[in-house]
Amino acid sequence: MNVASPLNIRTVGPFAIAVALTATGIAQVPEFSDSFDGPELDSGWGRISPGNHDGFAEPGHYTIRGTRGASTGLRRSIGGRGDFTAEFSLQLDPFFLAGAGGTRSDLKIRFAGASAWFEVVLNSFRSLRVTSSELGGNLQDPITLLGIEDGDHLSFQFAYNEGTSTMSVNYAINEGLWEPLASGSGITPTALQSAEIVLFRFGNNESAMPRMKLDRYEIFGAEQNSATRGLRVVADGERCNVTWNSTPGKMYAIEQSHDLFQWETVANQIPASPPLNTYDLDGLCRSGRSFFRVRELDASGWPHGDYCAMLTQEIQGKKHAFLAGNLAYYVGGQYTSWDLREHETIGLTHPFHHDLRGRGTGIVTDTTTGTGHDFRGWDFYKDSKVAYGTVIVDGESFPNPIPKKMFWRPDRVVCEYEVEGITIREDKFIALNDVACSIITASEAVEIQFAGHSYVSEARSLQRTSTVRHDTIHNMVHVTEGGTVLTRPVEGVDVEGALIYEGMSTVVSTSETFTNYAAFRDGQGRQQYSFTVDCGPQGVALGWAMHDTFSDARDRVADVLADPAGHLEAKTAHMNDLLTNQIPYFRCSDPDIVNIYYYLWAIYLMYYIDVGEGWEIHPHTQTAVHNFLGMHRFDANFQIKVGAWVQDKDYYAYGNVLIWSALLPYARSGGRLPDNMGQSWLSPVWGTTTDHVIGAWDIYEHSGDIGFIESVYEPYFKPLFWNGINNHWGARYDAADCLKKMAALTGNSSDVEHWHSVGEVDNLESWMNSEWERATPDYWGNTAPAIYPPGSDDRALFWTGMAYMRNTWFPEDWARRMTEAWAVNTEIGFNGPVPPTLVAMQDVDHTFPSFAAAPDLAYYSIIGMYGRNVGRNANVMGLGHLKNYNLQWGIPVAPESYDSDWEIWGDQYSNFNAGKILIILNGMAGLDYSIPDRSFKVCDHMPEEWSFMELKVPVTQPGQTDWVDVRIDRNDLGDGLVEKTITVGGNPLETLLIQPWLEEKALINSPDEGDSEAPTGHLSYTFDNAAEAQVTIRVQE
Repeated sequence: MNVASPLNIRTVGPFAIAVALTATGIAQVPEFSDSFDGPELDSGWGRISPGNHDGFAEPGHYTIRGTRGASTGLRRSIGGRGDFTAEFSLQLDPFFLAGAGGTRSDLKIRFAGASAWFEVVLNSFRSLRVTSSELGGNLQDPITLLGIEDGDHLSFQFAYNEGTSTMSVNYAINEGLWEPLASGSGITPTALQSAEIVLFRFGNNESAMPRMKLDRYEIFGAEQNSATRGLRVVADGERCNVTWNSTPGKMYAIEQSHDLFQWETVANQIPASPPLNTYDLDGLCRSGRSFFRVRELDASGWPHGDYCAMLTQEIQGKKHAFLAGNLAYYVGGQYTSWDLREHETIGLTHPFHHDLRGRGTGIVTDTTTGTGHDFRGWDFYKDSKVAYGTVIVDGESFPNPIPKKMFWRPDRVVCEYEVEGITIREDKFIALNDVACSIITASEAVEIQFAGHSYVSEARSLQRTSTVRHDTIHNMVHVTEGGTVLTRPVEGVDVEGALIYEGMSTVVSTSETFTNYAAFRDGQGRQQYSFTVDCGPQGVALGWAMHDTFSDARDRVADVLADPAGHLEAKTAHMNDLLTNQIPYFRCSDPDIVNIYYYLWAIYLMYYIDVGEGWEIHPHTQTAVHNFLGMHRFDANFQIKVGAWVQDKDYYAYGNVLIWSALLPYARSGGRLPDNMGQSWLSPVWGTTTDHVIGAWDIYEHSGDIGFIESVYEPYFKPLFWNGINNHWGARYDAADCLKKMAALTGNSSDVEHWHSVGEVDNLESWMNSEWERATPDYWGNTAPAIYPPGSDDRALFWTGMAYMRNTWFPEDWARRMTEAWAVNTEIGFNGPVPPTLVAMQDVDHTFPSFAAAPDLAYYSIIGMYGRNVGRNANVMGLGHLKNYNLQWGIPVAPESYDSDWEIWGDQYSNFNAGKILIILNGMAGLDYSIPDRSFKVCDHMPEEWSFMELKVPVTQPGQTDWVDVRIDRNDLGDGLVEKTITVGGNPLETLLIQPWLEEKALINSPDEGDSEAPTGHLSYTFDNAAEAQVTIRVQE
């Protein structure tokens, strides 16, 4: 059987050499494929020394013998110019022989034109070199090719990019991976008019004649975007194992053909798991000739609706699995911070119910914190054990297998196992009805025993009163949770309280009838249970749910198990719909930033909760459901602003503000509210909400909904701030301005003067001058006592001085001086290994051990740099942060912080990172719009490293949503000359502002009619009643 790919071929039969050429770019080379099946040679081939051609002496091969002193082989025109991909496949036998230089021959793979050539030469001495006439000789010193004999498989891979004039060459032996051989720049199309493969014999021994058997040749233009390295196929009966080198951020599809003309996709949406992907194809390697090829897809450039597939990442051994429903969540495995404590395994390890009835393991009523607050047990899920699987093969048990691969997506987690040669796949998800489900298939029949227990906190449980029963009618395990736990409603006070799950029903069931049910109470008071179910290629599904009413949990689980694949499909469609139709579309020339953008949005949307009970009457996002349960007051400062960009603001924006109004009776001076809340509990830690006002006004600007302002102003903001506004890093003055506008908008114009007074607006200039350079030149504010090591008498320069830049009153000159002197400075400033750092690098010994860098540092400081138009410094810090903080192992991450060793720390899926979305939208793209003012603005700071940005922004007005297209293109013309074009289409608002950033360069050319005033470092053009407009400028360093 021959196995083929347009870019890279591997076989498991007598097939020997594969030579591949790959490239990227705009294709101009015609596609051609020849599998040398005969009986006639394609007319496009030219024979070299045809007297030594044995032709189709063997089926599926074209055989050529070497001849002394002359080349013999085949030649073919490339047929065009541009980037291309091609592949030869052949077998050398004999060639190397043993001793004395073998057949004393050369194999040459050569590209040639009228006056130039490029070739790879392998001689029978095993010396391998790459040489070019245009580069004046060898691209590198020749290497000795060890570990290869006659009949072995050898592959060469060539990649040509005309734009960079670069040809790269790789090689592989037998089924090994590609290894780099040489790469050279300066190869022109002149040398690439034809391709030939020849034998040249320079020895005299007539008994040692070299021979090659050509098996296949293909050539493709660059539109054939396929996996280009390390493709290997191993057949075992009807099963094929496909392996290839993979790249972070890519997706792959496997295609099969029996004739090289008709191709069928047999596996799709396969995520990259660098450095090597492997995939099993069962039942596809039956009798007959089969070819396989692997398509490589740039996930960031996928069509608008495939975001779950695009965001797929391989996480085994990197982080735990995480899934979210509305009131149900799933954590697979256990980590302490980012240190692995327990691998995920087959089944459902830690699904848990979370409706904000409590904050930890216990519920008590306290006069200060209400009912349900607990300072202990925030990560209570770690004591749960629902269905841990043991695979049974021919009577032998394999407990809790560890996944070979684990893939996370917003809609599911996919685990791949191999047990005794049997392949097992799991698709775990939380259905839209809050049922956790795992769909399990095995390549051969096995049994799986699942074991779990009722909830008991090892550290906090007191009474343990749960019960368990086998509901044989419904094929279910039914646990009634119960007990008491040690609860800490306020610091320093531990009392006995009800278990958070007291009286709730846990239901576990399978789609096929399970057997061997057993249950007992262990020494810790847990109700242990286990059961066994058959699994094979047809698959089996496992389901879990919790509810206060058994019948509710029972019926929801039964509904999912009746059609698990349908429920998974619905969950995928739901998440894709959110990421497609609710948020601004974004692409740029850096796929890492695209993936980070959508990953942070996915977490933001996955955390949405809609309880509808007690104080929890508005839907809202959260920070981290398995630690900081609920919405955190501080994190809401930027999460509210992020919600302003969502299409359906009534559901995905308003509640982020309104949820806090329930705590108005507990407010303290300056608008301070408790840190966190649930249905009937609050956290007894108070802090500022000043930024909530500014975020609420952003929502109004993007919605024009006066009703929203009416709901937040008089009933909530007015009484909250009437006696004072906390000056949270200078936000008092902008908040007072927003409150003035809210008062006027809602018919409370008499309040305007009050807000002017309470906001201390007349004192702003005096206060600014007192704080600027208070402790050090070109920096805002004072130093602060070092927080580490404990007891230190030193003072340190903290990042918080840069947070003041986000305020509209902050002078741009000060911002430029501060960012130049401190923000981007790597020696003494805040541009450390993960910028911006908590303390200046000059004081790094005083940084906090677990919070040396954190998301709020980035949001508050970097968004301010963009707002004050210090674009180049903002991009240094913005890209530096996103690339170093939110990217690990080549995949997006969202950690709570980085520690003092610059290692990832804290929560693994932290919505504390949401503010970075605004760095891209408000900062780099410079987007804003106002429904009340009827205006749309693009005032970019696109990084100079990028060639383009493209965004589609949902602008929703009563009865319609328009998606405004924004495209920024940047073309480096050479010698420091840059051309930038900003194009806007689909604008429904009366005023369109396009304000291109000059990149701190000299303006060379621009349209004549510009606005008289423009933001610093920008030009400005106003278009009235224009749905479409375009501005092109040229600037030079």
